[in-house]
Amino acid sequence: MNRLSMTETLADNAEEKLEVMTRFDKEAFEFDFERTAAGYRLRHRLVKSLIDREYRLGAVALDLGCGTGEYALSLAQAGFEVVGGDLSKGMLVVAKSKIQRHKLAEKIQLIRLESTRLPFRNKFFDLTTCIALLECVPDSHRLLVEACRVLRHQAKLIVCVDALWSPYRKAQSVIGRREKRCACIFNSREVKRVLTMCGFVVERFFGDILLAQVLTRLLFDPKRTVLAGKVLKATQPMDSYLTNLPLLKSLSAHYIIEAKKK
Repeated sequence: MNRLSMTETLADNAEEKLEVMTRFDKEAFEFDFERTAAGYRLRHRLVKSLIDREYRLGAVALDLGCGTGEYALSLAQAGFEVVGGDLSKGMLVVAKSKIQRHKLAEKIQLIRLESTRLPFRNKFFDLTTCIALLECVPDSHRLLVEACRVLRHQAKLIVCVDALWSPYRKAQSVIGRREKRCACIFNSREVKRVLTMCGFVVERFFGDILLAQVLTRLLFDPKRTVLAGKVLKATQPMDSYLTNLPLLKSLSAHYIIEAKKK
């Protein structure tokens, strides 16, 4: 790549980052309300179960792309000292308010940062979470290289991304929704490959919701949590089996990955 094309690429990325940041600033409260939907709460419980297993005395965690703070709160509640970072000022404002309500301000430090240029020294963190961020970042490879750099040897990275073949996502893309927040969507092979290229070993890889997406599209509607919750309760025992199968996990709503730094 010549110098001119490199400059153009950097300019394009900067413009895309600004667009993403502005969008999330405007949608922070809407985004936070969406996360109360039954489907997102299930995803949160699954990720939280991984977080809880990783706590060690004195451990420090990074919530990369912390958004409105739901996973930063879970990390702090598990015992971690937490740094939550996001590019969006609007997201951080909402996160700060939530953290103060939960009286966890002493355990969580919120900072504004670019996920591809982390202001931390090498091997600083004991755990990093990266939830619903990879698909929003133009340079996901660089993000994962930075995440690897700041993790201690054999420390864990917990990642969650939208699944490419999710029936719900496909239905939403047909009517023109959801895609506005995504720079790219990964299939299962792609996300494994990029993690491996960036210095990680994938230890667990599973999905969250499959059957319930077929039965109802209300899983991610925060106004219909009661009905969606009942559907999830009925289908989750089977889903917890199906979304671990190689051929079927690709149809789940999200991929949830636990990876270890090499």
